[in-house]
Formats: sequence, C-alpha cells, structure tokens
Amino acid sequence: MKKIIKLGMAALTALTMAGCSSGSQSSDEKVLTVGISPDYAPYESENKKGDIVGFDPDMMKCFEDYLSEEEGVTYKLEMKKMDFDNIITQLQGDQIDVGISGFTYDSKRKVEWSDPYLGSSQVAVVPNDSEITSVSDLEGKSLVAQTGATGEAAAKEVKDAKVTGLKNVQDIMNALSANQYDAAIVDLGVAKNYVKSGEFKMLDESLMDEQNYIIAKKGNTDMIEKMNTCIKKFLASDDYAKLCKKYDLSPLETK
Repeated sequence: MKKIIKLGMAALTALTMAGCSSGSQSSDEKVLTVGISPDYAPYESENKKGDIVGFDPDMMKCFEDYLSEEEGVTYKLEMKKMDFDNIITQLQGDQIDVGISGFTYDSKRKVEWSDPYLGSSQVAVVPNDSEITSVSDLEGKSLVAQTGATGEAAAKEVKDAKVTGLKNVQDIMNALSANQYDAAIVDLGVAKNYVKSGEFKMLDESLMDEQNYIIAKKGNTDMIEKMNTCIKKFLASDDYAKLCKKYDLSPLETK
C-alpha cells in the first residue's frame, strides 16, 4: 500500500493513544523515532488536538511495553511526522529508526522489512453516482493514487488508464469528490474509512492483495529483530484483535 521517499524534516509529535499501558519515564529511557505520515486513516491520522492517532500508533504503544519488558529498560517510541514519500530518505539519513505508514512490500524499496502485521489490498473508490461498477470498467479511465504507493503501481496496471499521483490521501479524495478523476486507488482500510462518509462507494474486486510491514534502514537487522519480536507478541495478544475490530482492518489470518 505505500510509498517511496524524499527530503524534508518535520517536528516530533508525542505519541498519545489508548490500548497498551505506558511505562513511566526514567533516566535510562531509550527513545526510538518512528517516521509516520498521518494522512492515512485509519492507519494513522491527526485528531483536532494534533495528536497522531490510529491503528499504527496504538500498536506502537504496545511495542513500548513489549520492548521495556524484554530489555528491562523503559522505551519511548516518538512519532516524527513527515510526508509518506520522505520516510525512506529519512531512514537512509539516520534521522529516524523505523518507518510505519501502511507500507506494503516492494522489492524496489531498499530497506529492511519486518514480518507482516496486517492484511491489506488495493481497491478502487468512486463517487456514489459513478457508473463504474467493476475493475474492468476502470480501463481507459482517469485514476488517481498516492505518489510512490503500491496503489499507484496497481493503477498503472489497468489497461489504458491515465494515472496521476498525488502526495496526500486527503487531496486524492477531495479531487475525486470534485470529479477531477474517475476513481481513486487506495488501501482497503482507507477506502472503508472514506466510504463511511456516504459520498463514495468501493468496488468489490481488489486490484492487488498485500500485507503491511514496518521498515528500517537497509542493514539495520537489529532494529528489525526488535520489531519482529514485538509483532509476534502483538499478533498473539488480545489487543491485536481489538484494534483490528476498532479500526475495521484485516488481521493476517483472514487474508
């Protein structure tokens, strides 16, 4: 489902979320920075207070507990807000420790990949009054997707489609609402979130089935091992099922 990356820094945002408990701060606290693009609800978005909320931030709160328990040191995972297509660049420049924003596997992305933690797929969203009812109807149409995301790659596989990439998902959906494009290709979880508004509908057939991963700098296998340890605990926890249900996302066993 997501992205490649370019330069640009953004401010650190404190991670605030429900779910797993938060450990108390201490003098030997370890801080891991998490690159995140909060324009991808229900995975991650900003609320009216400017807090980053969603499935991924809630999962990271659980990871704080797992790492603290595993290593006997208080861990703090801090969200660093940035454009989706900037996360990999920030990893490569050692500005962040991990990236999490609905990443789906792409061999062209030169990063370390964690084990998967969610099921996903790329689907088409159209305005409610659209005459498009199937994936085959997308042929020759104007499609929009997030720049660098696997949705953009899926859109380019549609025969004779005219594909445009935009950086921000909200911009994509605003453009679709204004009838600037015939359909948007986005992640299933994101599609469900926008369909709830009553303005759009989602095609039943997917364009691409995927899974979601955490990424780290190429060669940083120690960090990926930490993430994989956390993912294993998370998938076996009650929190996993609760959060999948809360955010209407697909647990791995259903994909």
